[in-house]
Amino acid sequence: MEIKERLKQLQAKMAKEGIDYYFINTSDYHMSEYISEHFKTLRYFSGFSGSLGQLVISLDDAHLFVDGRYHAQAANEIKGSGIVLERLGIKGVLSADEYLIKYAKGKSIGLDGRVISTAFVRKLLKAGLKVTSIDLYSDLYLDRPPLNNDMLYELSLKYTGLSRREKLCIIKEVLKKKTMITQNLESVAYALNLRGNDIAYTPVFLANLVFHRDDVYLFINKSRLSDVILEGLYEDGVIIKDYDAFYDFIKTIKKEVVLLDEDKCSYETYRLLDRSNEIHHMMGLLEEMKMVKNPIEIKNSKLAHIYDGVAMVRFMKWLKESDKEGLNEYDVKIKVDRSRLEYKAFDLSFNTIVGYNENAAMMHYSPNEKVHAPLHNSGILLIDSGGQYFEGTTDITRTFALGEVSDEVKMYFTLVLASMFNLASVKFLKGLSGDKLDILARQYLWERGIDYRCGTGHGVGQVLAVHEMPPNIRYRLCGNPNVEVPLKAGNIFSDEPGVYFEKEFGIRCENLLLCKKEMETEYGEFLGFEHLTKVPFDLDLIDLKYLDEKTKGLLNAYHKDVYESLAPYLNDEELSFLSKATRSI
Repeated sequence: MEIKERLKQLQAKMAKEGIDYYFINTSDYHMSEYISEHFKTLRYFSGFSGSLGQLVISLDDAHLFVDGRYHAQAANEIKGSGIVLERLGIKGVLSADEYLIKYAKGKSIGLDGRVISTAFVRKLLKAGLKVTSIDLYSDLYLDRPPLNNDMLYELSLKYTGLSRREKLCIIKEVLKKKTMITQNLESVAYALNLRGNDIAYTPVFLANLVFHRDDVYLFINKSRLSDVILEGLYEDGVIIKDYDAFYDFIKTIKKEVVLLDEDKCSYETYRLLDRSNEIHHMMGLLEEMKMVKNPIEIKNSKLAHIYDGVAMVRFMKWLKESDKEGLNEYDVKIKVDRSRLEYKAFDLSFNTIVGYNENAAMMHYSPNEKVHAPLHNSGILLIDSGGQYFEGTTDITRTFALGEVSDEVKMYFTLVLASMFNLASVKFLKGLSGDKLDILARQYLWERGIDYRCGTGHGVGQVLAVHEMPPNIRYRLCGNPNVEVPLKAGNIFSDEPGVYFEKEFGIRCENLLLCKKEMETEYGEFLGFEHLTKVPFDLDLIDLKYLDEKTKGLLNAYHKDVYESLAPYLNDEELSFLSKATRSI
């Protein structure tokens, strides 16, 4: 009833302003995937709490669009609200932009251009739709959480491998006095070697960065910068301006060649740019830089994954040796989080997912103190978790047997595990993008008429966002050219196939991989992958009938490496557990 009332209030404002359709998404002023509490407008008006959703509200109804990760979760969260759920990825279901193009012709569409990407609105405009940038929701959003105002901190050269001045000089040299507007928070943090706490689990801060002629402008709340950081920025030639002065500055840019990443640039920015500018829509140069980790970052990331492996093995030992009766999903979540935070991690890299049996079929289900399922000494438990270390960012999924499991579950687990190794072991010619490799992780499942409604892999930032684009491993391009960017040596990304049977069970196996050069022949340069994650897979879930000799050899070699990498960090009891967990099969 509360959601219904909020929608009615919004629809009343729409009618007053002459707006027929209003669009709300999960975003902030920087097109971030994960957002702070201040920007969770979609949750306020729909009840849906996932990281990606779109809400189209007409004067009569409302439709929520979510991808395959959130089908089950969204259905639960919007129950009783009257909102229609649109399950993206299912045959015949339109995307939000397709829906508007089909039903809103000749109508007025409203949206807050500060939190909607240029790419999305340009699709609507090209289709001839009438779009108005207008904020209809802020004065209806009661008790809205404030923006964060914590002080920023700086990463030293031993973690970044490149100084701020070096990064800025590289970009200016490539730009050759062209103007580049960067609103992507991860790119701003990467360029300046600064980090903050504005978004949970992602150490970034609200700021815009503009390269204009020979100058670099940083738009930020200056009070958040210490004297030491301010002095360093000034020494590196960065001009500091108030965060709220950004849009006024944008209006002053005229007769310039302007580079924009339309997926990470707000429509309001694009709308306010003078039309005397020559605007080029392209992936940002900083995105290209940060996706290729330098040797220092790679060295640090490998150490971060050893730390992560130690924390996870200690957790696994506790889980496997505990009586599951009396435990619940939330108990497990607290334990795995503490395992990292009490060891080397300074934060988690996302909200930990812990799903028992049927809850694991909801890809992004996460228990809390009030909502959780009890565990038993049978069935399976899926845990997707990660940490933020000053050395790097981790992301790992493991599925565990808690006792007796069915032959069907073992079969699917073995197929998913084999799928993960099938992708991880490939060698390929340089120049291929992730959509060309995705079939390797789906092959064994497709042979049985099964798929999973999400990508196989996403890029991972370096002490930044756990989801970084590019690179990507997904055959569904989603109309986004950034998905088609070729994989490069130095990329770090996830390899995470799975199966999800609603109201039954879900299984996922995930490692992070490092893309590296393998060899060069007369046919060109060949790339391959190296496992960064150092955590055992649960051998209790493997059915050897579904594991060929090649995959068995890859698994044994992987487990041997895990044991050798972690052994120096563990005590005798932990080492004994790890020895059994990584035994040859």
